[in-house]
Amino acid sequence: MNMYIGENIKRLRRERDVTQEKLAEHLNISCQAISKWERSETYPDITLVMPIAAYFRVTTDELLGINHVKNEARIIEHIAEYDRLSNLGKDKEKCDYIRAAYKEFPNDWRIIEKYMWMLLYDPHIERFDDFPGFPTHINELERLCNRILDKCSKIDLRLSATGILIDICKHRGDDEKARAMMEHFPASYGNVRSEVYEVAYRNKVKLWHEESESRSKWHLQMRKNIDEYVTTLIVKFRNCVMSSSLLYQERINQYSKVVDFIKFIHEDGDYGFRHYPLSEIYDMITRDYIRLENYEKAAEYLELTFSHAKQYDELPDVTPFTSFWLRGHQFVRCEIYGGYECNEVMNLIKMPEKYEVYRKASEFDWYKEVADKYRAYASENKVLE
Repeated sequence: MNMYIGENIKRLRRERDVTQEKLAEHLNISCQAISKWERSETYPDITLVMPIAAYFRVTTDELLGINHVKNEARIIEHIAEYDRLSNLGKDKEKCDYIRAAYKEFPNDWRIIEKYMWMLLYDPHIERFDDFPGFPTHINELERLCNRILDKCSKIDLRLSATGILIDICKHRGDDEKARAMMEHFPASYGNVRSEVYEVAYRNKVKLWHEESESRSKWHLQMRKNIDEYVTTLIVKFRNCVMSSSLLYQERINQYSKVVDFIKFIHEDGDYGFRHYPLSEIYDMITRDYIRLENYEKAAEYLELTFSHAKQYDELPDVTPFTSFWLRGHQFVRCEIYGGYECNEVMNLIKMPEKYEVYRKASEFDWYKEVADKYRAYASENKVLE
């Protein structure tokens, strides 16, 4: 169990405006001893625990940080349950859950951050804006963001808060302030911490040709970072093609290059999460072949769309990567936002209800044949539940 007594002595001493000298004089010990406690280099003798607690008028449990340990375990439980509900696509349940967690731990930065994102994308607000939480929660969001920037030193949380404040400025029409705040963002927002870890491990590698613990950690962190960048690139590649004015066949050619990129990264076919973007890209190709009235190709790619959706639905909780670029890293399913409550195959089965291009195609035998083949794998709930 972690010992927090040194941190607590330092906190209590500062809250009560007590110097190290004054506390040392009261306990009849040296200032150097207290300094070592507060740096967690040593701990007080057990016979001093009660006198220190009495001096600061706190319980020994509070002094030792036992409540902190209990609270930390509870916070970790909250975050795990929030992630589980998120992965299952239960947005309203997730929203209500993190709201209750925030009431219980209104000063924990991790809980605060998740609570802020819940306010921004509040699923209880029936709107189709990018940020349905505006304007209902805008003042609360602004207060929390400024609180993080004033008090929190964690770079990833500060960047999250800054990002939300930029969106608040844009919503209010203050584009000049939004642009000014954007200047504070690093070039690689979202991967800052990962890059710092990679550099730190690399700097510990003394001999490039020798295996070492630092070298292994460096390689693993590089591959984690590659995974993050690949995810970002796939989304940007897809969006670039989707928003282009290319003709249908030209668009198909570009989508095919994105597929080739994914296959290059996953040379062993260890796709993990990337069964999802593969299904999504094959879906885009299917639509364009339908528009071209090339139904033979449309049927071929619809099969691939459903196949990868099924494989994604059937993934285990953890998928280790074996391909060179990602080897040693793994895909953890519960870390992924689910989007909606049904599984991916069911989402595809429902496509004709949502999109005109599929509504017309669903009347053809080739479409019915593929959809019927996978209908048995469709579920209104995700496989994890």
